Amino acid sequence: MRLNEIYAKYKDDVEFMCIYIREAHSDDGWRVQDNLDQNIIYDEPTTDDERTEVAAACQIAMDLKMPYYIDGIDNGVEDKYLSLPMRLYLVGADGKIAYTGDRGPFGFNMDTWVEAIEESLGG
Repeated sequence: MRLNEIYAKYKDDVEFMCIYIREAHSDDGWRVQDNLDQNIIYDEPTTDDERTEVAAACQIAMDLKMPYYIDGIDNGVEDKYLSLPMRLYLVGADGKIAYTGDRGPFGFNMDTWVEAIEESLGG
């Protein structure tokens, strides 16, 4: 998986984290055929514990290596970063957002994210 490759390459220079936010395609919400075909069937969690269970299943299924965190059921991270359904960010050493990717999945561009990472590292 490309995310794991990027993480492996830059993890000594960049602090990575994946934050699992609200389920974009819950079975009781916006259901998609791909999820049904892959037997990914989860109702929208209503508690932090339920969200943690779904997030853990996602991390395991994706074999994601970078640190993985869960947004609270109040969706604080999602609301602050406008991250639904998924988005890539780079926060600079000064704590300011240095790169904001377009909304995924179609705007999920790892090439421009890597360019921003390399630029921030002086490369």
